[in-house]
Amino acid sequence: MTTLLSLRGFLPAWDLEKRTANVEPILQWLLDRLRLLGYPVERLEDLPTLMTPHQALDASRACTTASLDEKLRQRVSRAIREAIPELLAHSVWLQTRTHFRILLPGDTISPVPPHTDYGFGHGLEERNVWFSLTNVDGNAALHALPLAQSMQYMARTNILSGVFDQAPHPPPIATRVGDVLLFTPLHIHRAHSPAAHQCRVSFDVRLIPKPLAPKDATFAPLDDLS
Repeated sequence: MTTLLSLRGFLPAWDLEKRTANVEPILQWLLDRLRLLGYPVERLEDLPTLMTPHQALDASRACTTASLDEKLRQRVSRAIREAIPELLAHSVWLQTRTHFRILLPGDTISPVPPHTDYGFGHGLEERNVWFSLTNVDGNAALHALPLAQSMQYMARTNILSGVFDQAPHPPPIATRVGDVLLFTPLHIHRAHSPAAHQCRVSFDVRLIPKPLAPKDATFAPLDDLS
C-alpha cells in the first residue's frame, strides 16, 4: 500500500533552506532567563559545565513556558521577518510559544529519534522555522533528510507516525549562530547527544496561513508583533 501526502496552504515547501537573521536580542533574553533560573551563564557554550542534561531539559521547558513574554515574541517576529522578508505578515500566524532546546553531552532524554512533525500531530499547513544559537556540527547539529527522501520513505513503508527507526540516517546540517533552517512537517529529522564539551542551543517556531489557523491560542497574528 502506498500512502500519498501533500502539504497544505500557500506557504512554500521549504526544503531545509538556510537563511540568516540577527538573533542577538533573543540570545540576550535567553541568557537573562537562565540566570533567573540560577545558572551564572555568560556564554551558552559554558552550559555543559553549569547544568546536567536533566537540568537542561527543565531549563528548556521553563524558557519555553516564559516565551509568551511580549518582548521576546516581538524579537522572534523581527528575526522571522528578517530571515523570510518575502512573507506577507498580515497573511501568516505565528506559534505563540517559542520552543527552546538545550542539548548537552551525555543527554539520553532530550534527543529525539527520526520522526516527522506531522507524525507527532502537527498539521500539513504548518512550516518550521529553526534558529541556531550556537555553532554546531556533527552530532550536535540538527539531522534531517531532504523532503523527497522523506516522502519516498513514507510512501515505501506506509509508516506515517511515531519514530522511523528504519529510515535512512539523516545527515547533520552544520549551522552557526544566527543560521535559520526552513522546513516542513514532512521532513524526517532527529537530534543526537552532542560530543564531549559541545552543546547545541536552538529555538524553533511554526508558521501557519491565517485562513488555516486553529481556533485556539496556539497561534496568533504575526503582524500584531510589530
